[in-house]
Amino acid sequence: MKGLVCLLGLAAVSCVSGKGEVPNLARASMASDAHSYTLRRVGLLPFMGEDLEPQVAADLQSAFATAAARHSALEIVPLSAADLEEVPSSEPFRRGRVNPRTVLALARRFQLDGLLLGSVSERRVYTPQRLGLEMDLVTAETGLPIWSSSVLLDASDERVRKAVEAWHVHTRGGDQSGERVDIYLLSPARFAQFGATQMAELLR
Repeated sequence: MKGLVCLLGLAAVSCVSGKGEVPNLARASMASDAHSYTLRRVGLLPFMGEDLEPQVAADLQSAFATAAARHSALEIVPLSAADLEEVPSSEPFRRGRVNPRTVLALARRFQLDGLLLGSVSERRVYTPQRLGLEMDLVTAETGLPIWSSSVLLDASDERVRKAVEAWHVHTRGGDQSGERVDIYLLSPARFAQFGATQMAELLR
C-alpha cells in the first residue's frame, strides 16, 4: 500500500518526476480510506474508448504497465479484453460506475488485489493532436475506486510540447535513439504512449 500513500491524499495534483527532469501534466487523487487497503498485485485491462482501435488500446496498456512497473511498488498484471467475456459487467469502464461483481470475479480468477481501468475520453489524431486519458484503480474488496488519474494533452500547447521534448530526451536519449521528437507530436501511437506514461508515473 506504500505505493499509493505517497499520493497527495484527496487533492488533485500536478507533479514533476522524481528526478525533476520531465514535467508531469497528469493529475491524480486518492480516496481518504485508501490507506486501509493492502494492494500488491493489480490487474490492468486494455484502455477502452469509442472507436478506439484494438492495437491502440493494447499500446496504451503496454505503455502504462511499463511505466507503472518503474514507478510503483505494485505488481502490474496485464489482462486482455477477452478476460471480461465470462464475468458480469455493466459498462465496467464508465468512470464511477464499475460493477463490483466484475472486479471481484477477475480478482478471484487472477488472484488480484485490485484492477486498473483505463479509458480514452478524447482523441484527435490529426495535427495538432489532442488526447484525454483517465484511469481508476478499484479495490477487489469493494469494487470501488480508491485512486484516479487523468491527463489532457494538446500538441498545440507549449507546455505539452516542452514536456514531450523533455521526456523524449530523458527516456529515449534524444536524437540518439533514432526517433526525432517530432514523431511523438505527430504519431498518435507515440503521443498516446507519452500520455499513458504521464498517468502511470503518479501511481507511486
